[in-house]
Amino acid sequence: MSFPCAVFPEEVDYCVGSLRCFQVADIGSKSWFDQYEITLKLTQQAYIEASTKQEEVIKERIIIDSKLPTLVHEVFCISIWKGKVLPKLLQGKSLDASFVLYSVLYYEVNLVALLETILFHRNSCEALGECTLDLIDYSTKSVGFLIGIVNQERLQNTVAAENLHESVQEEIERLKRDIDFRIGLKCLTILNYLVDNLETLPLSAVNLLIKTHDTPCLLSEILHVKPWLRKRKGFEQFLNDRWEPVYGGEIFKVTKSEAQAWFCLFGLLFNKNVMADYEINEFRQREIGKCIGLLNEQLLDQLPALVQLKQHLCSFQMKAGSSGRNRVNLLLEELPEISNSIWNTANKYGWRKIIENHKQIFINISSQELSEMAKRLSTAYNTDLLEKYSSTEQSDLHTYCSTCKKTAEKKCSKCESVFYCSRDCQVKDWPQHKELCHQLKAL
Repeated sequence: MSFPCAVFPEEVDYCVGSLRCFQVADIGSKSWFDQYEITLKLTQQAYIEASTKQEEVIKERIIIDSKLPTLVHEVFCISIWKGKVLPKLLQGKSLDASFVLYSVLYYEVNLVALLETILFHRNSCEALGECTLDLIDYSTKSVGFLIGIVNQERLQNTVAAENLHESVQEEIERLKRDIDFRIGLKCLTILNYLVDNLETLPLSAVNLLIKTHDTPCLLSEILHVKPWLRKRKGFEQFLNDRWEPVYGGEIFKVTKSEAQAWFCLFGLLFNKNVMADYEINEFRQREIGKCIGLLNEQLLDQLPALVQLKQHLCSFQMKAGSSGRNRVNLLLEELPEISNSIWNTANKYGWRKIIENHKQIFINISSQELSEMAKRLSTAYNTDLLEKYSSTEQSDLHTYCSTCKKTAEKKCSKCESVFYCSRDCQVKDWPQHKELCHQLKAL
């Protein structure tokens, strides 16, 4: 069986071999946009190979050519640009088009998606080498940002949505939050892959996970925040990179992101080397112990392995203070280096100069240059190709009556998540629906 290609076999060596590290000042240059197109195609091809269970040529070529550190470097480069340069570009003069700036933001999520696909394999995690520490640093911070984004939206009781009257600056801010949200969920998966292969990572990885970032508590918080579930007019789950409406029992179906978070926590708490270094104090017992309440019957039926985690958490709350703080630390400890290197290079070049140059590239762009860039980017986004391999079709079974399975439009007035065709069907289903209704109302 033949499959469509985003990258033809004869192009793979060139595409992967051409990947190189750019600096913040280089963003927006012709060579940078060349690499932008290449990574976009590589991400698409890697996804197609993984989803169709082909030989993963892109993954193997990236490992052989030692390009994983390059991908991590590029992720940090865009992240630093996003925090330091982008706010300056959004000040003052109004923008003519948002897609040019959005393309830079999308480059980051594109790189993270490529890393997420590749790092599923053990040999990929081993090939990261010293840049593993940088990736852990980036991933934990991205998950922390994700918690902040979700809490802010729920505190304001709003969800960022497209507005026809918003300015280009407001549109970019909204798109940036959406990008950060997607990156956070993908980094959750990356963290689980790294924890699953912890014995192959540098010795300092454990210290960074539990002492610098306190990943177990971070995972506990993300499991309580549930960023993959939101309530607007009804409940929605983030499935296959988009929000899909869910109803009734579908709301309690475990998403891929939620499963990754649970297994990552499981992997940390059941790793003897991790727990030997982890100081168990009252705060950590309380924060991690809160997860017991989330391990309900619906979750355990779908992820039976977590039964053991629930038992472990019960005993975890009863433990006295750990002696992890008295454990002898490494005499020489490796530290993340990529971010500091990018900052130092940009400081030497001069941030003012970088910002002025990028204003010429992204803000004061001519209509002809804008048109050429739009054509160039449109050819790179091959969404039709990926649609064939994404299982995003939404079933309409949830619009049927929960009792008689006939087409229904009325909902339960309490939970607003289960359909009925008549009051008789609702009364008949109430003994079975009562417990589910209370749980849905509590979400």
